[in-house]
Amino acid sequence: MLRRIIQTLTLAAVVSTAAIVGAWNVSAATLTSANDYPSTLQSSQASNHRVLFTTPTGVSEGSTITLTFASAFDTSSITEDDVDVADDGTDLTTAASCAGTEQASVAMASDVLTITICAGDGRAIAATSSVAIEIGTNTTSSGTGANRITNPTSTGNYYVAIGGTFGDSGSIILPIDGDDSLSVTATVPSGGGGEDDDGGGGGGSPADTTAPNISSIVVSGISVSAATVSWATSEAATRLLDYGLTTSFELGTATVSGYYTSHTITLSSLAQGQTYYFRIRGADSAGNMATSSTQSFATLDGTDPIISGINVTDVTSTSARVTWTTNESANSTVSYGTSTSYGNSQANSSLVTSHSILLTGLTAGTTYHFQVLSTDASSNQAFSSDQTFVTDEDDAPGNVSSLAIAQGDGQLTLSWTNPTDADLAGIRVLRCLGGYPTGPTDGSCTVVSTSLATNLTQTGLTNGTTYYYGVFAYDEAGQFASGALVQGTPQAPEEEVPSVEEPPIEEEPSEEEEPSDEPGGEEDLPVPVPEEPGEEPGGEEIPPSDTGETEAEEPTSLGAEEGDLSDADVLYLVADESITLTTTSSGVVEVTPTSDVRIVIPARAVSDSVELITLTVGTDTYLMRRDDALDLYVADLTIPDVLTILQVSVLVTYEDGSTDAVSSYLRVVSLGAIYQVIDGEEAAVGSARVTLFELVGEEFVVWDGSPYGQFNPTTANANGQFAWYVPNGTYRVSASADGFASATSETLIIDHAIVNPRLRLIAIEEEEEVIEEPSEEVPEQTPSGAAPSTLAQSFLEALPVAEVQQTLEAIRELPGVEEASEISTPALAITAGASVVVLSVAFDFLPFLQYFFTAPVLFFWRRRRKGYGVVYNAIAKTPIDLAVVRLFKIEDEAARPQGRLVKSRVTDKGGRYFFLVQPGRYRLTITKPGFQYPSEYLKEEKTDGAFLDVYHGEIVEVTADNAVITANIPLDPSQAAKYNEPSWLRRRVLLRAAQHAVAIAGVITAVAFALVRPTIFSVGMVVVQVGIYLLARRLARPHKPISWGIVYNQDTGRPLSRVIARVFEPKYNKLLETQITDSKGRYAFMLGPNQYYATFQKDGFKQKSIDPIDYSQSAEPKGFSEKVPLEPENSSPQGEH
Repeated sequence: MLRRIIQTLTLAAVVSTAAIVGAWNVSAATLTSANDYPSTLQSSQASNHRVLFTTPTGVSEGSTITLTFASAFDTSSITEDDVDVADDGTDLTTAASCAGTEQASVAMASDVLTITICAGDGRAIAATSSVAIEIGTNTTSSGTGANRITNPTSTGNYYVAIGGTFGDSGSIILPIDGDDSLSVTATVPSGGGGEDDDGGGGGGSPADTTAPNISSIVVSGISVSAATVSWATSEAATRLLDYGLTTSFELGTATVSGYYTSHTITLSSLAQGQTYYFRIRGADSAGNMATSSTQSFATLDGTDPIISGINVTDVTSTSARVTWTTNESANSTVSYGTSTSYGNSQANSSLVTSHSILLTGLTAGTTYHFQVLSTDASSNQAFSSDQTFVTDEDDAPGNVSSLAIAQGDGQLTLSWTNPTDADLAGIRVLRCLGGYPTGPTDGSCTVVSTSLATNLTQTGLTNGTTYYYGVFAYDEAGQFASGALVQGTPQAPEEEVPSVEEPPIEEEPSEEEEPSDEPGGEEDLPVPVPEEPGEEPGGEEIPPSDTGETEAEEPTSLGAEEGDLSDADVLYLVADESITLTTTSSGVVEVTPTSDVRIVIPARAVSDSVELITLTVGTDTYLMRRDDALDLYVADLTIPDVLTILQVSVLVTYEDGSTDAVSSYLRVVSLGAIYQVIDGEEAAVGSARVTLFELVGEEFVVWDGSPYGQFNPTTANANGQFAWYVPNGTYRVSASADGFASATSETLIIDHAIVNPRLRLIAIEEEEEVIEEPSEEVPEQTPSGAAPSTLAQSFLEALPVAEVQQTLEAIRELPGVEEASEISTPALAITAGASVVVLSVAFDFLPFLQYFFTAPVLFFWRRRRKGYGVVYNAIAKTPIDLAVVRLFKIEDEAARPQGRLVKSRVTDKGGRYFFLVQPGRYRLTITKPGFQYPSEYLKEEKTDGAFLDVYHGEIVEVTADNAVITANIPLDPSQAAKYNEPSWLRRRVLLRAAQHAVAIAGVITAVAFALVRPTIFSVGMVVVQVGIYLLARRLARPHKPISWGIVYNQDTGRPLSRVIARVFEPKYNKLLETQITDSKGRYAFMLGPNQYYATFQKDGFKQKSIDPIDYSQSAEPKGFSEKVPLEPENSSPQGEH
């Protein structure tokens, strides 16, 4: 008995010491949650071990983890086959060395188990991961489990130390005793008894008022229906154990009569797989009661899950979803392959009863075998029998897009954009005479190319002969797209004939004149305006077709022409052909940019004697192929990346020469957007996580996009854009991004199958760290000398001061002047305030102020600069002024990838900026109305002509003190309709003119007021108004071009106002700039080293294009200002009357 008491006291002291050491380790080491679960703690017995710990820093490739057992343990029989290693539940493959493809090597020597994470095998352990190491016969993954570790022969407390080169460390205490037990930790408050009173008095010993101390609580022998709880008390006490399935201990109290210092109670008839809560109570012989804190343990679950309801859904040519249910929560694993050996697997570690695993990367038209596996929390596993499914046949590739033809002397040049199909093998081009090909194998045509190209030049052709081309993409399986069609006629160059009537010579405009906009006149060219989600586009005017049809040939909107074909027979399929689009109330079908659309016509809608069906969408023409399996005529196309309205025309040609036609319209609507507001301007929040919720019953649940070939949640693109095609219904969208508060849209009632709301995210406020610029003394300069006073006196004496003074006095004495000056005081203040508001809203006033106050840095520190960066137009190569450049410091990219704002600059007229920084990691962002960052146009370029170190948003590593960041940053001109609509441009011109007039009027009024009533306030208002006038000239007035271009009527030679002039970049058809000619027909573009083309449009005139405009060899930007004649649409050939 005495030995037992000594052992108990010793164990308590060791545990207390371990607690102190543990507390020290919490502050000194980084290893957390370290435990060892041996199968037995009985001395001299062979035991399995399961060591669990959490590593805050992770284990990189090439690093080691070591487990050092006390030398009293016998580890001599342990080999690599007796050890399993798992990372967050995923077993690593192991071997005796890293020579092969194994993920970890295992070696046991001198009671030290060393685990090395092999380099190059991609299995580093991430920070905060849970690592499990099993040793003994319990190893069933990579190990075979033949041997176990033998416990020390002597009872006592023994340590297992965790360490290694991975950087974390810790230790575990194992109390080896003569019986089988498992140690748990508990905090035991003292209880019972009362305070010791000093009163009273007899001469006997003081009464015992101290409750026993409960310690060393151990739960052992846990099985599916029983568990043993043992503990120790500091003095003899009773045994009471309250337990239950809740902390109310509703199952009662187990007790053993008598007083003991070592206690054991066995609980039996427990339910399997349940968590039980218990507390210990004990009273000494004086009645002082102690109560432990609430403890818990879980009985073993010995029952495997039951798998049922296995289904395969959402089968496509490359993916399939496997679903099943279990009768208890378990994880999900699908093993699959083309045979019963499987070879591949997909898993989800979440414990659920409804299981769903998406298999991707499958081969089309292939039979797959699979087996499902579910493991519950107690590691009970259930397997299904072998199952099979067959993937869909591979779809034919999509059509080429943007097919165009250029006519030359005896030659034709075709160009196009290839579809994005991964198995695209080539492009077959057929050339025909007399009509378009009926398919890719039309024997009446000549195959002129089969290579995987994007252009083709045909030479040796006959001028004046029309050639018809079919361009058919085909994949590796030999399947063809329906085909894109184009025709062209080679022409000999026309000889220039001197014009009978030369256009009038335009007199050069004066310096003060600039393009203006006059109300009235011709109509604007229709430009589609992006709609807010859910907004009905009622009453919208459908623009005329651009397909070249004459007015007589134009079909009615959504109405069938004569024949059997109806507009209702033309179906628009999206989202892997799972959703059929319907027309809106305005009679158009809405689609999103760059999406794939399949247009189909049932074969029953036309007669059997069809020779050819062509589909024209905008300016592109496609052949519709017959799909006999589906009994449909089909054409696949990709919607262009531009907000517009496209006329869709279907022409059916029958064998007897008769035709049938129908037409409708596609409207390309804007994508949804995630944005923030910086300095009053919207800026995209790229890579935001966007989730779509669908109303099911009365609850919003995450919408499953897999049946529709879409991801949900998804990540917005670099421009913060996203969209889904969905079945009509009720939805909500939520968005989140690091450094921003999450946002949720209003409830969206979708009746046109597109979810595309705009959500604003608000940045989480954080104090801006201001990094002081290095100080550098600038020596004060003493003026070289004032002008001789006699010169100043001579000048003042020469002024007619007396005459001016008399005139002012006479003006002041006029009736009403004093009253007018009183009224002028608030009027001047209001004028100045209004001018500032207009400038701040419309003309970059706030960035200009920031530039004004930060620009001196460029002067005072210019001697220490090593250069400067330039913010410039990615297409035109011209500098961009008043762009706001912000510098963020990246301290923890995982927690806050955006970083912390530390500095900001505003570019000058040359687009220049620079930052002087200390060592660290930085990232730049740029905002400028009308431009997009980062540049998509130059996203792959490191050098752009004269611009080196082109920046796209990468992290900048700075290692030297006082380093200068001077990256060159390209911005793309915004393609948003807001910046290119003629109406918006007119409003801006009018606003400029009004602002300039108000600024001049303010100056004149302020000067007059100061002369009439000279006060400090009036003189100050003169200064303010002059300052506002200078701001208006700087911000609101456009720069004067060196020369103007003129657009004029080809027939009359008169200048044309309100002509819409646009400049494009030809590689990606990016719109660079839009202008409207003034009343004198003037326009001017500033273009840098690149290639361009320009278009000129005006109602009642034929569109004029100038292509190419090649400035690629120019060293500096220069003006484009050609004289451009426009031909009236109803113009007769010259000489006809």
